Amino acid sequence: MIIKSHCFSFFKEDYRFIQKEHIKMLSSEKLKQNALTSIRLGMEDFQRAVNPVKADGDPERALSAARNLFAGILLLFKYGLALRVKNPEDVDALLFNPPKQIVPHPDGAGGVSWRPVGRFAKQTIDVAGIKLRFEAFGIIVDWDAMQQLQDERNNLEHLHPTKSVGAIAGFVADMFPIVQNFVVDELEEGPADFLGPSWKVMLEHRAFFEASLKQCVEAWCANPVPDGVKKYIDAVRCDECGSQLIVPREDEDDQYSCVACGEVGSLIPQILDQLEREEGGFDPRDGEDPPLADCPSCDKPLFVRSEGACRWCEHEMEHWECEICSQALTLEDQHNEGLCSYCEYKMGKDD
Repeated sequence: MIIKSHCFSFFKEDYRFIQKEHIKMLSSEKLKQNALTSIRLGMEDFQRAVNPVKADGDPERALSAARNLFAGILLLFKYGLALRVKNPEDVDALLFNPPKQIVPHPDGAGGVSWRPVGRFAKQTIDVAGIKLRFEAFGIIVDWDAMQQLQDERNNLEHLHPTKSVGAIAGFVADMFPIVQNFVVDELEEGPADFLGPSWKVMLEHRAFFEASLKQCVEAWCANPVPDGVKKYIDAVRCDECGSQLIVPREDEDDQYSCVACGEVGSLIPQILDQLEREEGGFDPRDGEDPPLADCPSCDKPLFVRSEGACRWCEHEMEHWECEICSQALTLEDQHNEGLCSYCEYKMGKDD
């Protein structure tokens, strides 16, 4: 819900309840300092996470890096909102969650006025709330990139701490353009002056990461996987550290090597996961066959029944319907030389 001007005065009036409960009022300067502190702590955690253990590195700091950095970005956004209003009380009304209901009240003259029911919450707005207010104030952010960043943060939450070092490298690289564009375009500040030493670390990492990623892309172009699975390679991550900096193994076309940690792993499980999501599920209780099967030619579980072909080796079904009764044939019927299982049984019995 975009905050309309005729309702906003009621929000400000209702905010007095928060003041009575002695909730500290927000200020643009406090938001700025909190944002810069979170980003600085996040970058310090990041450096500790990616450094070798012998050089005082601590891979378990990767998760705290993601948490601090994502929180820092949200605080930066709230600071940007705070700068759009002059009255300090308006800052609080903008950033605390408003009452969920706005109901009509009679004005005694045959008309109605709209007023919030309840009090402002003690919690400040989340990503969705920030997005709505940005739309109202004309503040531009790449929300698709923010969603990707939030997904990466959530994924880091579920990785074992020692397996999140590679993933945090991608996280920091992906947050770079979001922070840079917001500081320059919306805050009208120079990133180096505004962010201090944190900016230099971001800049250096972004340059290193992009150069490494380019080398990985070139390696996949020089040693391509089959056309049927090419589109899935971008989403494959190292099973050990979560990094997207992986290259193909020349001697094993279905395996990768991780540039970040040296791990060697199989491409197939992650390609299979993506294919299963794409093809959808099935209910064996209804007699349905699973959408994917082991390929009879290459043995990889990437045979798509609906296509009658393997995404890896491109092996195709030769027989699509029974030559006698015209019933559709399945992958399991192929050894019957063009007959369904029933007709094949009858033919064998007749012989």
